[in-house]
Amino acid sequence: MLVYPLVGIFLLAIVMILIKRNSSLKSVPCIDVHQNQVHSQVIDFRDYNNIPNQLPSNTIVIPIAYLKRYYHEIPSKDVHVVASTKLEKNIGIRFLQKNGFHVTSYSLTECTCTTKTSDLVI
Repeated sequence: MLVYPLVGIFLLAIVMILIKRNSSLKSVPCIDVHQNQVHSQVIDFRDYNNIPNQLPSNTIVIPIAYLKRYYHEIPSKDVHVVASTKLEKNIGIRFLQKNGFHVTSYSLTECTCTTKTSDLVI
């Protein structure tokens, strides 16, 4: 008899964790950087060998593997994220939001963001 309430509490806790985990990324829109002007600090999560030669002047390149070590060098709290995959984007946005940054938008190199949606990959 005591098992059923404990299972219910356990399932409720799992649902709450999943809701909290997914809700932070739904508010971040996808923006095509080539068509729109980004007024935030641009943070590029791509590896050094995947970055094009010419970047906008307000771009800071911090590969996702080095983000934990170098995030304190980001001068502005409002940032735009550039990533090569959805996994990089999700990890980077969650880390920045956890450390007090406001991620205003993101863009992926493999996507043109024509639908203006925030894709979520768990």
